[in-house]
Amino acid sequence: MPNYLNKLLMVCFMILSSQAYSESQVVADGLAIELLGTLDLTYQIVPDYDDTESVVAGWDGDEFQYFVAFSKLPPGWLDADVWIAGITRDMSAASERNSLEVLERGSFKSSGGYDLSYIGISFILKGEQEPQSQVVCFITDHKNSYMASATPTSESGEAKLRSEVISILKTSHSPASNITPLIRNNEERYFGIWIGGYEDNMKRNVDVIFELKNDLTFSRKEVITGETDAVYSGVWSISENTLNWTYLYGKPTTQGSKYVENDTITSFNGDVLVLMSEDKITELVMQRAE
Repeated sequence: MPNYLNKLLMVCFMILSSQAYSESQVVADGLAIELLGTLDLTYQIVPDYDDTESVVAGWDGDEFQYFVAFSKLPPGWLDADVWIAGITRDMSAASERNSLEVLERGSFKSSGGYDLSYIGISFILKGEQEPQSQVVCFITDHKNSYMASATPTSESGEAKLRSEVISILKTSHSPASNITPLIRNNEERYFGIWIGGYEDNMKRNVDVIFELKNDLTFSRKEVITGETDAVYSGVWSISENTLNWTYLYGKPTTQGSKYVENDTITSFNGDVLVLMSEDKITELVMQRAE
């Protein structure tokens, strides 16, 4: 932890020295919070977390204590209980057996009229030994919904996080018309139509075309030997280096009973996107359509 903090602080201070932010800050498309003057907060990139997306960073003087990351959820995620059950299940699957513990949970309404539900969790990621903690929150105005995850970066940061993060989230509100989002969502880089293909297990060439839309829905078609083999649609998202597909419709479908698919992004330069299937067998090479 000390080596991590030293490296992180050095980079953060370089960024911090050249940045200044207003009190009201857009943190996701359609969501803003207040950088409370009573707290020691900045809004900035934390390279060890993500070098493209800004987060709310909590400080104690010159000590980096925690960060809060926000993201907009795909359309249709409006039930807090269902979402929290899903995130708990996913975190449990990614953690050592029986290590996930829900420490607290609660709900409240923000000053801007958003409904928020949160859980505080402790877990040990698979392959690791040290326990970690987070506060994960579901935020909704019942038209759109968002996720906020708060992570401590030091032992003292955990206590500070728990005393401050709820105060920050309670300020959630719709952005004013004169506020411009300062973050670039991970998904934004992938918007558009992609054309390419792969070789299936029968050595046949499969032509693929899909559109990743800015409302985080997708349409996708696969053609084998000149005939349409599958057309389907659903919602998509990017997490770290993974493209997540949730299939909602297919006619017919080569997905069988598969509902969710997670492809690893092995290469992306803006114009060429290379995906590796979950089973590490199929490589899908796609070119952005002009």
